Amino acid sequence: MPTEPRPAPGVVVADDGTRLAVHELGDPAGSPVLMVHGFSSSTQRNWLDAGWDRPLAEAGLRGVALDLRGHGSSDRPGAGHYDVSRFLGDVDAVLAATGLAGEQPGYLGYSMGSRLGWRYAAVHPEAFSALALGGLPAGDPFRGLDGDLARRALAGEAEPTGAAAFVVRLATALPENDPTALVALATEVARTPFAPAAHAPDVPTLLMTGDRDDHAPDTASLVEALADGRFAPIPGRNHLNAITSRHFKEQALAFLAAHARP
Repeated sequence: MPTEPRPAPGVVVADDGTRLAVHELGDPAGSPVLMVHGFSSSTQRNWLDAGWDRPLAEAGLRGVALDLRGHGSSDRPGAGHYDVSRFLGDVDAVLAATGLAGEQPGYLGYSMGSRLGWRYAAVHPEAFSALALGGLPAGDPFRGLDGDLARRALAGEAEPTGAAAFVVRLATALPENDPTALVALATEVARTPFAPAAHAPDVPTLLMTGDRDDHAPDTASLVEALADGRFAPIPGRNHLNAITSRHFKEQALAFLAAHARP
């Protein structure tokens, strides 16, 4: 079972020098699972505050949770350091630094973390034993993002619309966020549109989305693109509160435990 006080996050240095915070959750001796939170969130908000620590331990799983660059306790590098290739490289760096490269840990993601896991597993089919992906839309929520409009909206010089309104709303939602960094991040990530059906993972994949999630109402359609995929709704939850669902935790962690490498 988890113990207190919790150790400070470790630091992994990415290829471009960005320092990435990595947290340990769950059972220290359990089967490893890489955990990646959503846009404008963090390990603290997405996993710890939402109560994933104890269920991980009870499932016999060791969570290795990454704060994405621009988020949480990780660095906020300047513009030009948030393209999709940087995030894929960050996963490389974390797997290598934590000794998980080649060990086929499980992968647990939510929202943007789910998109990153899908992308990474599609090009690295041997990296993970299984994926549990929550809040994953079939489309790209950053598609059509006008980064200049979003930046002007942050400065109070414009009223954002469309994807810019979505990004600005999330970027400013939490007091610890750096809205300027998050808008820069979303703008650069949007240059590589998420097209999941074109390149899908081969490993066993569980997709879960709240049945009241207006941001990802089409998750179930992605099952057709997967070699070994299934979908399960999260009853009574939307995109923001699905992460706290006991049903989500039980189903996702049981799935990852069942596919853990001995």
